[in-house]
Amino acid sequence: MDGARRQWLRQSAAAAAGALLGAPGLTGCASNAPLTVACHPWQGYAPIRLAHSLGWWDDGAVRPLATGSASESRQALQAGRAQAAALTLDEVLTASAEGLALHVVGLFNLSHGADVVLARPGYTAASRWPGARVGYEAGAVGTLTAQSWLEQAGLRWRDVVAVTVPFDLHETVWRNGAVDLLVTFEPLATRLRRLGAVTLYDSSQLPPERPIVDVLAVRDDALPRHRAALRRLLADVLAAQQHLLNLPVDSAYRLAPWLGLSRDEVPTAFAGLRLTRWEDQRAWLVGTPPQLLVAARALARFLHGAGLRAHGHVPDDLVDARLLPLEAPT
Repeated sequence: MDGARRQWLRQSAAAAAGALLGAPGLTGCASNAPLTVACHPWQGYAPIRLAHSLGWWDDGAVRPLATGSASESRQALQAGRAQAAALTLDEVLTASAEGLALHVVGLFNLSHGADVVLARPGYTAASRWPGARVGYEAGAVGTLTAQSWLEQAGLRWRDVVAVTVPFDLHETVWRNGAVDLLVTFEPLATRLRRLGAVTLYDSSQLPPERPIVDVLAVRDDALPRHRAALRRLLADVLAAQQHLLNLPVDSAYRLAPWLGLSRDEVPTAFAGLRLTRWEDQRAWLVGTPPQLLVAARALARFLHGAGLRAHGHVPDDLVDARLLPLEAPT
């Protein structure tokens, strides 16, 4: 995307924000305080990092809050240190079950292969899977990926030796031979394949009712006060996605330190990840009921059945598409 077009997109978002602030009935709800968005280093949230790096929020309307993980972002949201956060859908459902009223107003990406089940060369045959040591992170995404693979393989948890491994130890347990199969995700999956790992299953094979998606969640009490900034944020996310696609070298230069990768490794980090465009946003968030709400209800039931959520209920107003741009960026 050329500079003039990016500038036009930013000006359009700012103009929309100004119109909202001056609209009858909304002035009293507007806030002069910045919209704080919690976000941790994950390639799916690259548009937030790019927009910040490009100086689009130098006026202070939007302020990213750096965190170390999705759990930290959720905690910032719960504590009120952030009004919005980039989270996986399961994190949103966990917070909702704990009593925090949230709305999903945007969609960052869908996992289409980024989450994987890897096997050592001697464990690629189905005959080796019973009794195999399966490493996974004890959380919603790890459990969901592992459970879905087991179902496809015709296995149950009792047929394997489950080994819970925090993500920061995935590479360590693989190198020291502590597991035979490992549920993990990019970019680590690519590094492990270089060590001989073989992909048995990935998130492109997940049942449609169990999507792994990253979303923008907003506190219910912040929604009326930050509508203008949220509209601008969503428009800038789409513009930054265009920047990522059209200017990959510049994007890699800006993202490499944030992701802890070399510039050459940045494109690999996006393998199996589908950044959602304007059309995807509309397809998932608009409808009666929205596709994302249907997926959230199915995921909540799965999490409840797996003992990862207190109940399977999902609020009817979880998904709110009213802040999405009405037209696609050009």
